Formats: sequence, C-alpha cells, structure tokens
Amino acid sequence: MYRPGHNLQWSMRITGYCLSVMCLTISAAAVAVDIVPATKLNQIAQQPELAVHLNGAPVYRLTLDVLTQMAQLEKPKTRSTDILDSIINNRLLTDKMRSQFSDEELQASRRVAFEPDVMLDNQLSGYLRTVYLKDLEAAINKLPGGRLDALIQEQGKLGEDELNSVFGPRNRVILDYTLGTAQQAAAAQVTVLRCNFAAATNISLYDVFRRQNVQGRVEFFNRNRDFIRQQAQLYLANLYVLDWARLRFGEAALKDLRQAVAEQNSVRAIKSLHGIGADTDSESRLLNQLAAEVKPKEVSAYFRNHKEEFKRIVSVRSRHIRLDNEAQARQVAELARQGSNFAGLAQQYSTAADARQGGDMGMIVHNGQLSWLEQLAYMQEPGKVSAPIRAAVAPDEKAHWEIVLVEQRNEGYQDPASEEVRYQASRALAQEKAIHQLSALQAQLRKNARIDVYKTVLTN
Repeated sequence: MYRPGHNLQWSMRITGYCLSVMCLTISAAAVAVDIVPATKLNQIAQQPELAVHLNGAPVYRLTLDVLTQMAQLEKPKTRSTDILDSIINNRLLTDKMRSQFSDEELQASRRVAFEPDVMLDNQLSGYLRTVYLKDLEAAINKLPGGRLDALIQEQGKLGEDELNSVFGPRNRVILDYTLGTAQQAAAAQVTVLRCNFAAATNISLYDVFRRQNVQGRVEFFNRNRDFIRQQAQLYLANLYVLDWARLRFGEAALKDLRQAVAEQNSVRAIKSLHGIGADTDSESRLLNQLAAEVKPKEVSAYFRNHKEEFKRIVSVRSRHIRLDNEAQARQVAELARQGSNFAGLAQQYSTAADARQGGDMGMIVHNGQLSWLEQLAYMQEPGKVSAPIRAAVAPDEKAHWEIVLVEQRNEGYQDPASEEVRYQASRALAQEKAIHQLSALQAQLRKNARIDVYKTVLTN
C-alpha cells in the first residue's frame, strides 16, 4: 500500500498549484472580438442551469458564471452580460471559421507545446479551481486525512527495465523527445499511480508523458522519477477537479464550459489570422492571399496617406575612436561625454588609420551593404557619444572597441516604387481588409442568430 510522505504535500492548497498546471486567467471579454454591439435578446422563462439558447443549442449557466468570475479577476467591473456577448460571439465565429481554417491554424496562437486537449484540461481545471476553491477544499477535507493523496493506493516502481522499454538505453543519442507507436504502447503498460478513484484507477506512464511540453519530456527521457511521479499527482488533481465539477454541475454543463474555453483559444487564433494583435509580418494564409491581391494604385495611395511610416535614414556624418583596451575605451568615452573634443580625443587615442583626421568617417550613404562600423553609426542618435562597443572581428583577429559620435543625420523617404514599400503597404492593407471582413462577418452572424436568453441572466 502507498503511504504518504513529506515529499507529497500536494493537498489542494490550490492557488500556487494553479500556476504549475497552466491556470491561465484569460479574460473572455478580452478574447472575444467584441466589434458588434449586443443585439436585442429574446427573453424566456427561467431554467436555472441554462443561460441562453443559441440557435436552439443551450449555453449553460456554469459557463457564464465561471468566465464572468475569471474576467472579473482582471477587471472587477466586468458585467455578466458583457461575458454573455463574448460567449455568443465566440461560438458563432468559431463555428463559421471551422469551414475556412484548419484545426492547426485555429490553434496557431498557442505558443506552448501541449496537446490541444491537454491545454484545455489544464485551463478548465484551473478555472474551476480558481472559482470554486472553497468548495473543492471542503470536498477534499472529507477524504481520509483531508488530502488528495488518500486516493493513491500504490506507486509504480518505474524500474530501469520498464523505462528502457519506453525510452531506450541511457547511452543512446536523443534527437527527438517523442514516442513512436511501439514506445507509446510500452508506456501505456507502465503504471505510475494506482488509485482508489473511479475516474482514474490506473495512471500510466503514457497518460502522464503525453501531457508534457518539450521540457517535461526531456525530464522523462532523463528518468527523473520524482518529476514523473509529481506530474502524475498533478494529473490526478486535475482529474479530481473535473470529476467534482461533473458530479456537481452535470456532464453537459462541464462539456459546454470546455467548449467555451476552446472557443476562446480559437478566437485568439482567428484574430491573429486576421492581423488583430499581430504584426503585419505574421504568417497567415489569409493575409498572404489578401496582400497578393493588392493593386499598385492601392500601394501608391497608402504611401501618400502614411508617408511617415516609410521614413528612412539617408545618410549620416560620423566620427569614431578605436581602442585595443576596453578599460581605456571606457575612460575615453567618459571624457567625450564630459565635453572633451571628440576629434581631438580620436587624434590622441585612436588606433585606427583615420586617427589623424579625428576619426572622420565622412558622409555615410546607405546605397547598399554597410560595414559593421557604418551600421553602428546608423544606429546612434545624433550628438550622443556611444558606449564602447566590441567590434565584430574574426577569431584570429585582435579584439578592439569602437566609440562612435554621429554629428549629422539626414532623413528621407523610401522609394515609393521599391519592393520594400510594396511589401509593407500590401501587408498593412491586407490587415485592414481582413479586420473589416471579420467585423462584417461577425455582424452578419449575430444578425442571423436566434438568441433566447433566460430572464435571470439579464437581471443579475
């Protein structure tokens, strides 16, 4: 039998634990596009567990309550009707966009390497943990010893032979921290935890491994048994929270909340694909297509109307001081900052060939490839002595430091017929068109939707 030890103090003191399992407090109001005002809603009689019927399908009160309270953590004055609007907009938009974008694209905004269902489980249990903390703690206090590890009957041995059957011998070179089909099957046969819990009587190595990001998988391949067992315990805690919510609110309500959280993630990806919250260089099939359709006259008009976006440095007049010693370079730079004549300092201290000319680099015109030193000059503010910068030299060359002073900087505009202008303008125009398309689509979806809201939702 498994006996709790001091290394397993993981009973549900959940606020800190929440962070370790991706408890993402995403504001529903922030995620939704929210470019359409709420339309008039049809009020219907009370049905306590429901908030809305959207095109005949129920949206549960659990979903509204949880997302409202999560949003209020960031913005305490958030109203439940605002979140209801977000839920409706997200659901309508996601349903429509599934026919236009692949599942991979609709998950593209996620920058962590978790499987989509794992990400959702972590978010969902994190939300429930945050909103129903006291209720969950009360339920856990009813377990033997008031601890979740009372559910654990036995820990798997995780013997070396078992782990070798999954991850291969220790001395092999590992380039890919994933499991093939045979390895997955082997991992499914390795028990990490055996539990007295209907939702998870046996937690296998594969159950836990597939819930890891890349860093976690590395720990598994390194046979970090403490880490593996800890992750299994966190998984059990997640399962307990989800099972508690299922018993309290019902399978349908929990499924609806999970769907709403997934739709938050999808809408974030949809916004990114339309250039909202992303820069114009972000990779998007839609933006690429719209940019390719931009006409030359549109580019010209955009250049005229946004000329300041295309400002560039045409030339700079600069001086420099080269020194072979960093400490001396710092001293000379300080003298220059205190007002000593820069050209005089260059004549006195610089080891460069142009020292006699006061380090004069002349007028540097950007007509093509610039040297490292010329690029450094282009990066400096006029009239401001730079810090000593170690030069980019070959391994067999002697190191030296450069101090630069730009005496004059001349600005102009990019050539309106250049490829740079065409690219930048077409991407910006594509972003504008994509946002307009999304706004129009959401307005149309909302206009055509049948929304029946329960009276208590509007009065609370």
